[in-house]
Amino acid sequence: MRLRREKTMKKNAKITDYFLKVSEKMNNNPILISIRRGFVFVMPVVLVGSMALVILSLPIPAYQNFMATLLGNKWARIFLYVRDGTFNIFSLLIVIAISYSYVVESGERNSFRVSPLIAAIVSLCSFVAISGMSTETFKLANFGVTGLFMAITVAIISSMLFLKLSSLKFLNIKAFSNGANSDFSLAINSFFPAIIIIAFFAILNYLLITFFGIANIQSFISESITDLFSNIQSPFWSGILFISLIHIFWFLGMHGSNILEPVAQSIFIPALATNQLMLELGQAPTEIFTKTFFDVFVLMGGCGAVLSLIMAILIVDKNKSQRQLVKISLIPVLFNINELIIFGIPIVLNPVYIIPFIFVPVILTVFSYLLIWIGLVPYTTHLVEWTTPIFLSGYVATGSIKGSILQLFNLTFGTLLYIPFVKLGRIVSDKQGKDNLQRLITAYRLCEESGQCSTLLSRNDVIGNIARLLAADLEEDLQNNKLTLFYQPQVDYAGNITGVEALLRWQHEYYGYIYPPLVIALAEESQIIDKLGYWIVETACSELENLAALGCDNLIMSINISVMQLENEFLVETLDQIAKDHHVRHNNLEIEITEQLALSNNPDIIERIKSIKKHGFRLALDDYGKGHSSLVYIKEYDFDTIKIDGSLVQEILNNNNCGNIISSIVFLAESLHCLVIAEYVENEAQRNALHHLRCDYYQGYFFSEPLPENDLIKYLQSEKRNK
Repeated sequence: MRLRREKTMKKNAKITDYFLKVSEKMNNNPILISIRRGFVFVMPVVLVGSMALVILSLPIPAYQNFMATLLGNKWARIFLYVRDGTFNIFSLLIVIAISYSYVVESGERNSFRVSPLIAAIVSLCSFVAISGMSTETFKLANFGVTGLFMAITVAIISSMLFLKLSSLKFLNIKAFSNGANSDFSLAINSFFPAIIIIAFFAILNYLLITFFGIANIQSFISESITDLFSNIQSPFWSGILFISLIHIFWFLGMHGSNILEPVAQSIFIPALATNQLMLELGQAPTEIFTKTFFDVFVLMGGCGAVLSLIMAILIVDKNKSQRQLVKISLIPVLFNINELIIFGIPIVLNPVYIIPFIFVPVILTVFSYLLIWIGLVPYTTHLVEWTTPIFLSGYVATGSIKGSILQLFNLTFGTLLYIPFVKLGRIVSDKQGKDNLQRLITAYRLCEESGQCSTLLSRNDVIGNIARLLAADLEEDLQNNKLTLFYQPQVDYAGNITGVEALLRWQHEYYGYIYPPLVIALAEESQIIDKLGYWIVETACSELENLAALGCDNLIMSINISVMQLENEFLVETLDQIAKDHHVRHNNLEIEITEQLALSNNPDIIERIKSIKKHGFRLALDDYGKGHSSLVYIKEYDFDTIKIDGSLVQEILNNNNCGNIISSIVFLAESLHCLVIAEYVENEAQRNALHHLRCDYYQGYFFSEPLPENDLIKYLQSEKRNK
């Protein structure tokens, strides 16, 4: 039994690793990434247009009468205008969004600077140039959802050409003047690439008309796709191909329903008209596959039968973020608007969901076809807008409750099919999330080592994604008091506990322990550092108050303060008030600042540091000897404590220079009447070496690891008994 379980675990691990590798490859493809991002950018427009359709076409007579009474007989015009401003120019929007995304993505990979906005404008011009707008066969609908495939193609090709041509130095125009800024230079440098690209698509359109008789390339593409389906003799296989292609396009990040709209218009919408005609003639309907059939029985919640996916997530996935996304998406999905789920989970380019996303709709198509074919469910004979909610749509489409019952069965069946993949998706997502967290920590440490300010939240890669997720969770956990402070004792050579340092700890619900300096960096970038800082001070002072009640009233509590906190003009007053609220003596609270802060030239920060001391708080210099050391500011700020950087302590036994530096620091501190504390003391040999150099105050794992509140109390009580 145990051997079988181990084999199963190894097999699951292999499957997880396989999906991780595939996912990483797909997520590193700039074309696929830019297509997905492009659709994400226009998602608000899609949602607005979809909601307008919901309001416009809900097939409930009482509702329609109410709207007419409330807004007048022409109330629908308002929402038709909204449709004109969203879906009817959808291809134009997609050209801009995808082109912009591609240039931004390529720029981040290659550190090549061009204007993504100019590239997007050139792509838009190229799309119009090849659309044949001035020809007699041009249709304005080509700028709507039917022109989507061409829009995606032109956006990618135009952007690629723009990047390539912009990199050629002989096409660059050097134009500089005293009044010109960098945007002007970018615009002038884009002149020749823009001419060449727009001319290329215009000439291509001319050649297609002149030599091939293709006056409208979008109409030609639509007709070609339609001809492909028309040549399939079997309506059954035509329907299977239709539903399969829709979901393949969607999986790649392209709006499959809109791309195949010409097929629906020429084959499956007329099929519904045929059924209606047969009924009028008193005969039985003949067409099972209609546009309404797919909308009602297959695309429940939108493409991929997403409503089934939502039910599966609510049943088996306990991830808070995922469930929150599902709850936000539920109402739009009830009206078959599923973009939030498609791009939020995401399903697009997610190899875990490729099988269920494509094959669940195919299975539901076959199953529903069979039930109608054998006569258990009526044919679809009434036009139903795709935004009509489940159960109502089934009833209206068939004129029978049996249509709603089939929807219920399909919803349940689809949910069962999705559940194993939701479980697999959670395993892969957790593993991927932890890997990405390590990348984030590595990226932050590189910034830390180089002394650069981190810009993690503004990144457009996986590191930026997880940074933003963690920042949002940090704010929520801070609000819900889910952060904790640990306390590391500070001990003298005789073993007496002289103080403790308050250390922030964040145990994330899914990612576990988060590197504390990263937590501070995220708080600073997301502008919640003041709130976090005050929480730390409040919690530390509360702990000091508790310890004083237990008889430990002489302990010094050390608290770290960041740069951004010192920029707050109310910092010192707030520290003063918190200390008073918890009856903490000011000289029991020690504010630690880093060398980098002490070296600041900002007069406000300098004054604030001095004000901390004037209010009676102790002042400590943290990480002294890390690399910014200067003797001037030690005199300037009147420090009570100097903390020797751990890197010097760790090498004290092997590097004589470290010992000499520490000896110099101790001598300097003695002359200024400062206390010296050595951090990262991990063994007795280090302590003895430090004692030999007259450093007799320590902090490190040799004495104690950082302790939670209850363990700290036990530690202090134990030390008291031992004395």
